[in-house]
Amino acid sequence: MKVSIGGSPQEIRNDPAQTIDTVCHKCNNEWMSRVENKAKPIIACMLEDLTIPLDREQQTVLSNWAVKTAMVLDSIKNPESNMRFYQKLQCVTFRERRVIPDRIRVWIGRSSLSALGAYGTDIIVITPEGSPLGLGTATTVVAGHLAVQALALRIRPELKDKSAADVEPKPGDWNNTLVQIWPVAHDPVMWPPRATFTNSGPTSIATLMDRWRVGTPV
Repeated sequence: MKVSIGGSPQEIRNDPAQTIDTVCHKCNNEWMSRVENKAKPIIACMLEDLTIPLDREQQTVLSNWAVKTAMVLDSIKNPESNMRFYQKLQCVTFRERRVIPDRIRVWIGRSSLSALGAYGTDIIVITPEGSPLGLGTATTVVAGHLAVQALALRIRPELKDKSAADVEPKPGDWNNTLVQIWPVAHDPVMWPPRATFTNSGPTSIATLMDRWRVGTPV
């Protein structure tokens, strides 16, 4: 398989399991392991492409896994820099009390092809009037037929009344290809959604990864 960690060049490796040095042994084997183990039964069904309902608790468990994964991926995207999106207090609070930071949304979808990958997009959020609203990061993970996307925003203090819902993606069939699981909006929700991400075309998995790239890349 092709592997690229952070900004490193792609390598061909036989083992999909990779070791990173931004997570300590204690965290990896204790609280992170508990998050993984809680989510495994849910993710296992999706890996096998089974249709399942997700109640409020299951949506929260899967969202915790998505946020934990997003935080880990954020820590390796630029090993030479300390400029991480998720702040230390957010990570500590999540570790100790499993509190998902404010202004995070999580969606799940289905990939027609079974795959394994993780992708990140950092964004600058602009108001409709054209002024900077804040920063954001979108993390997309594909595991088997499961596609998960977490969007986190950091709004400027003087605009703190703005909510995550004020930020919209580029046009797409998102209501049919994605189901929001955080914040929990419906109990239960069904997976998979009505429409599926394909390998190419207007509903490709690449459109999911790029759906927050609305303006001009900088």
